[in-house]
Amino acid sequence: MVSKWHDFKVVCNTLSAVIVIGAVVGTVYFYKSATVVQAGTPEVIYERPNFEHTSNKTFLNNVTQCVDYITNTTTDIFPVPLDLLLAQAALESGWGTSRFAREGKNLFGMRTYNLTEPHMLPSNKPRKWGVKVYEHECDSVMHYINTLNNGTAFGKYQKLRDEGETDAIKLLHTLESYASDKNYFVKVEKIIKKIRTEYR
Repeated sequence: MVSKWHDFKVVCNTLSAVIVIGAVVGTVYFYKSATVVQAGTPEVIYERPNFEHTSNKTFLNNVTQCVDYITNTTTDIFPVPLDLLLAQAALESGWGTSRFAREGKNLFGMRTYNLTEPHMLPSNKPRKWGVKVYEHECDSVMHYINTLNNGTAFGKYQKLRDEGETDAIKLLHTLESYASDKNYFVKVEKIIKKIRTEYR
């Protein structure tokens, strides 16, 4: 009988200890959680957009979201002035409506001369090069940024950038190698001004 009473007391004491410990842990956890909610700031999660867009504004928002994603998830990257990047994306992709943008997720008309990698052939052009195909539009934004910052054809841009220039229009006029269209600068500059006045 004494043994059974002893066992009963041990069980009761153990249960009491578990309840007390659980209450203490729960209180501490609740206090810590409440402190984080009150004193902390919400964590920002950067994601790649789905690129569904029905207007020029939503297209620009998607490209901007790509820039935010790249800037906050990639190290050692020089930012390109956003107005310049958005204007070139708008012109080169027809505001996201071109065949290369829709099927190849290529927003900047980036070419490849390696025809063994994913590409699309432009119509009525020699088959010496293709327009690159990307898995996601943000990959094309990343390639564009890397090309301007590291490409040997864009030394003037890089020099002006290193001197601290950030004005999109001034930097635009260093990109002679980007397109063969003699009116290219005029077209991009017009879109830059449109973005600044209508979409900001």
